[in-house]
This record gives sequence, structure tokens and C-alpha cells, in this order.
Amino acid sequence: MATLCQSPRHAYPLFRSLRNVNSAWESGIRMPEFTYIAKDRTGRIVEGTIYADNSALAAGKVRELGYFPEKVRALQVVRRRVNLAQKFAEAFIYPVVSGVKLKELALFYRQFATMIDAGIPLYQSLVTLENQTKSPKLAEIIRESQEQVQRGGRLSEVFQSYPWVFNELQIEMIRAAEHGGMLDRMLLRIAEYLEKEIALRQLISRLTIYPKIVVIAAWFILGIRFFVDAMPAFSKLIVGAMGKLKYEGIDYLNDTLVPFVILGLIIFGIVAFCRISLFQSGSIRESYEQFKFRLPGLGSVARKFALAKFGRAFGAMYEAGLPLNTAIRVGGNASGSRIIAKATGRAIHSVERGAIISQAFRETGVFPSIVLDMLHTGEQTGNVDQMMQKVAEYLEGEAESKAHINSHIFAAAVGLIVAVFIGYAVIKFYSGMGANIGAAVNGAGGE
Repeated sequence: MATLCQSPRHAYPLFRSLRNVNSAWESGIRMPEFTYIAKDRTGRIVEGTIYADNSALAAGKVRELGYFPEKVRALQVVRRRVNLAQKFAEAFIYPVVSGVKLKELALFYRQFATMIDAGIPLYQSLVTLENQTKSPKLAEIIRESQEQVQRGGRLSEVFQSYPWVFNELQIEMIRAAEHGGMLDRMLLRIAEYLEKEIALRQLISRLTIYPKIVVIAAWFILGIRFFVDAMPAFSKLIVGAMGKLKYEGIDYLNDTLVPFVILGLIIFGIVAFCRISLFQSGSIRESYEQFKFRLPGLGSVARKFALAKFGRAFGAMYEAGLPLNTAIRVGGNASGSRIIAKATGRAIHSVERGAIISQAFRETGVFPSIVLDMLHTGEQTGNVDQMMQKVAEYLEGEAESKAHINSHIFAAAVGLIVAVFIGYAVIKFYSGMGANIGAAVNGAGGE
């Protein structure tokens, strides 16, 4: 059942827990099963499973056992029946393309917070949000949430069934709001966090748009067969239009657009395979990140953005009043980096042994001095959340500056490579023309 039966003093609480389970099964009701992490009166960590109608009742049963629950999560959340196509989509499509845009999700949280703050009942708020959302997938989730609320369940129990839409940070904050009775404030904090995440993604898109345009333009100038006959596809199209070469528009599309689409599908397939299968292995993902972080130019930018996401998530969780261990763990996962998440796990163990937060982070050897210094200052002044937000803003600014420089260097390098290829094609063209003229002159002289 759990690690509870290691000591005789756990016998009576364990008996009560088993009695609850047996009574549930004897009555013919299949109650949801929850796993929990808690502390006993001596501060020792205990883990186990328990049956209850919802997470709130499960936490109450854990307290009845004499423990202080830190985390209660459903092992199997009751979900509506799904057909084979939906199961396939949830396994292979939604982990790559969630079906809900981050902008739509941020708007959902902000509108939800406004309605709850205005005193509108939870169920009625969900009905209104379903009518307002433009995302079919999000509307489906909201309808399921309505059914859950009508049964007396909790939103977090529905949201955790859609991990490709609602990440761990959102679920933990909503779960804390449900237990603490501050749903409106927590929803607003989530909306603000997502809006900052959107701003960060837009920043990355702006910084990479110029290199992308240069690469795409180079592709449609040269074409795939340039590497065979050393003649740009665009030049062949012009010569073909003059009637001096058999090369039509369909040939140009087969030379540029078709290979471009095929290459895009291959890249999408590789990304999908990595997200669904390959990166599920922690060691493989960690090796990939170590390689990425060592890349000149790109590595430091990617690392700073990951640390910025950690700082912003950790600050938001800490400000919301969640347990310190939960805030550190969720912040590490929200960074999107396996290396940072693993480091935060080591930091949690150090904090549990009595180390201060900044010292625990320093022992990991992953976090830069700016993060450690700001965190130490926050511990001394009691403003850890504000210091982490400032760290995130600083790291984002640093990453933005380096990304600007790297994007211009990359675009210039691509432009130079294209110029070399075109120059080579021009030289080869005129060399061939000169050779033909020379052969014609020699032939006329021989006559």
C-alpha cells in the first residue's frame, strides 16, 4: 500500500486506510485512487495511496492518518470515454500540437479570473467561457470541467488529464487555489505568467525571422538541383522563359517547392519522434541539452532563456504561497531543461537537510552567479519572488542581446554562402560560354 508499514506506530492508521478501501469496494463503488506525499510529526517523508471521491477528500483522509500532506495526485482521473481516433491523437498528435494556442489559454485564465472576482458562480463562469472560446479543444475541456463541478469535483482533476494543454505549474497553482480559497487571484497570476511566456516566444520569433527569411529565399533561388548542375533554379527559370532552355514553371516547383515541403515534413517527423519517444528518456534528453548548451553562440542563449523561464516560474509559485519544495520542483520542470530540472531535484534534497535555498542551488553547479546572488539577496530581504522575477528579466535581456547578434551573424553567413554559390554558377556559366566561343573560333580558323 505504501511505505507506512515500516514502523509499528503506523499500524492503526494503516488499518483505517485499508478499512476505507474495503468499504468502498464492498459498496460496489469504484472510487478514484490518489497517491500522496506527506510528512509525519517528526518531519519524515511518507508516501502512499488512498481512495476518495476527489483530491480534497483525499487530503482530508491523509490528515486523518496523522500526516501533513504536501502533494496529493490522482493515479487515474475519471475521464469520459474516448474513441480510438481520440486515443491516437492524445498519444501522437497533442504532445506535438496541443490544439490550444497559448494566447487562447492566457485569455481563458484572465476572463475566468475576472468572472470569479465578480462573484459569478464557478459553473456559470465555465458555461460563459465555453461560449466565448474559439478553440474547439478548449471548449471540450471546459464542458468536461462543467460536469466535474456539477459532481462536486475539482478543476485540477480535469486539467491534469490534459498535460499537453495544462502544464504542471498551472495544475499546482489551481490545486493550491482550490484548497486555499483564492481561485480568482491564482487564475490572474497564471494569466500574467502565460502572457509573459507569450512575450518571450514572440521575442524569439522576432529574433529568428530574418535568418529564416534569408534561408528560405536562398532555397528558392538555388533549388535542390543546384547541387547537381551548379545552376540556380531561378536562373534556369529565366533562361527557360527566353526559350533557350527547356525549363518551365512546373520544373521550378519540382526543383524548389516540392523538396521544401518534403524537407519540412521530415523535420516535423523528427521533432515529433523526439518529443513523443526519444526525449522520454532522461539520459538522452540530458545529453542533447549538454550538446546544445555547448554550441557557440546558440548554447548560451538557450541556457539563459531556460534559466529565465525557471526564475519566472519559481517566483510565481513562491509568490502564490505554495510549499517551497513544490515551487522549486515545478520551476525546474517549467524551465524546459532536463539539466535544470535535475539540478533543482538535488537542491530540494539539500533544502530538506536544512540548507538555505541559495546554498542548495550553489551546490548543484548549474546556476550562474547572478541567479545565486539575487536569490541570496531575496532570502535576506524576504523578497525571493521579486528577486527571481528580476533575474528572469535580466537573463531575458542578456539572451535577447546575444540572440540579436547571433541572428545577424547567421543571416550574413547564409547570405555570403548563397553569394558564393551564385558567383560559382556565374563563373562556370561564363567559362563554358568562353570555351564554346574559343572552340568556334578554332573551328573557323581550321577551315
